[in-house]
Amino acid sequence: MDELDQAIIKFLHEDGRMPSAEIARELKQSPRTVQNRIQRLVDQGVIQISAVVSPAAFGFGLVVDIFCEIEPGLLDQAIEELLKIPNVTYISISTGEEDINLQVILRDSSELHAFITQRLHQVMGMQRTRTVLLPRILKSSHQWFPPDEAFRQPTDNSGSR
Repeated sequence: MDELDQAIIKFLHEDGRMPSAEIARELKQSPRTVQNRIQRLVDQGVIQISAVVSPAAFGFGLVVDIFCEIEPGLLDQAIEELLKIPNVTYISISTGEEDINLQVILRDSSELHAFITQRLHQVMGMQRTRTVLLPRILKSSHQWFPPDEAFRQPTDNSGSR
């Protein structure tokens, strides 16, 4: 990636709907060059262009992190079930006392109570959960942007260096 790729990514990060012709004008490049660069960045998996949904616009104003302890040997089954739950927006395997970290979006505290008692604790292998209310999210993953030095380092897209 070069400085032109970085500049294109910055424009799209600010406004994913910005037309490539407008980006080209801003960068003093041909529209075809910018279109080709965008397509290459998408094809290489460097960027994804998508809409980011606002949960609050749909009445989902409660966000919680839930840390789950799973019975040994049942992690894969638990993950398979958790992946099917629409309210779960994030799932990761974690280290330490908990095995899985979830982020869940719900309407209110009564929905949270029902989710934990009637849905989450029915997941195969679920032993214990710890819930943390997130009253305000200051920065979310869709707002992350790589630091400048990341554009100067070769990447292998595998998550390791």
